[in-house]
Amino acid sequence: MIDTILFYIHHGLTLLAGVILSAAFSGVRFTKKNICVVSAIFAVCASSQLAAFLLFGEQRVWELYPLIVHALLGALLCTVFRKRVITAVASITLAYLCCQPSKWLGMLTAVFTDNVTIVWCVRIVVALSVFVLLLRFFASFISEIFTKDNRSVLIFGSVPFVYYLFDYVVGVYTDLWKDYYRLAAEFLAFFLCIVFMVFCFVYYREYEKKMLAQQENKIVEITVKQQAKEIETIRKSNLETRLLRHDMRLLLNNLALNIEQGDKKHALSLISGYISEIESASVHRYCQNDTVNYILTYFESKCQKAGVAFCVDLELETLSVDEVMFSSILSNALDNALNAQMKLPEAERQIKLMLKNSNGKLLLSVKTPLLKRFLWILQLAFPCLQKPGTDTAHRASCI
Repeated sequence: MIDTILFYIHHGLTLLAGVILSAAFSGVRFTKKNICVVSAIFAVCASSQLAAFLLFGEQRVWELYPLIVHALLGALLCTVFRKRVITAVASITLAYLCCQPSKWLGMLTAVFTDNVTIVWCVRIVVALSVFVLLLRFFASFISEIFTKDNRSVLIFGSVPFVYYLFDYVVGVYTDLWKDYYRLAAEFLAFFLCIVFMVFCFVYYREYEKKMLAQQENKIVEITVKQQAKEIETIRKSNLETRLLRHDMRLLLNNLALNIEQGDKKHALSLISGYISEIESASVHRYCQNDTVNYILTYFESKCQKAGVAFCVDLELETLSVDEVMFSSILSNALDNALNAQMKLPEAERQIKLMLKNSNGKLLLSVKTPLLKRFLWILQLAFPCLQKPGTDTAHRASCI
């Protein structure tokens, strides 16, 4: 009698857990309204199973279980909660698969004891524990997968779906499990191998897409920063040009006054000063490419503020590469070089830029004295690195 009660308790608990987990895996949020709806769905499924039990008997109930419970549950999820058919099927079959720990641990317990009561108690405890763990920690992540595109749902839902078919085919509708035990058991390993290879292939493709998207996003960020620098340089140049135009009238008046008074020396000094102001305010023409000119002008002003000597060796007519990509690379290289120079004494700060076209290739070189200083420190610490007959002080002065 106790065993029968425990059987029905376990079966009712399993049905309730299956309904709740199916709803949770399909993305149903358990608000007060949805809890009532899920409870009603459980009542409908339980009533359908009870009616089939009274009409056809226990043996027929297990054979009709996919229709009177699972198909009914899937139809209710699709109609009441507006879920896709593939999402409902994947959620129900996964919930069915999650009931297997209780079944397997019950079988394991039966190996060590013949007490049926203990076996059913173990199955009930395991079923409750698995249900709580899945609902608390895993349901939200699984629902995110099962609400994505059909391909993702198909990949992740294929394993529980095939196991669902396998369990009913070999255990309920046929005697394959008894007659062909090894063949039936090895089928799961065969199928898992195929699914794993497909999953690895799809995961690798998705990982490649993700990395490509991250690289493109990084390039966009660098491009935006570079364009902001160019805009700032242009804005600053335009502002200084407007100020120079404003001062032009005063300069001409002063020049006219100096010429009338015969003060040629003062007039020449005014002209020289105004020319230097114009040169400092304008964008320097390093080459024919305006983008490169903006970058180098902006960077030269930064070097002047930081007290870094900036030398440019430029033989560039046209860019043979993507302008946006090259401007990002050039700007990052110069910024990194400038950051490295800030660690040195001001007297040693120097950046040399070489940019040339050679045989259809674009050569870019950024040199700083930081590497030489590091090598000199190594030679002081390890005299064996010095060449024979070379004085350390002399080498230091050469560097």
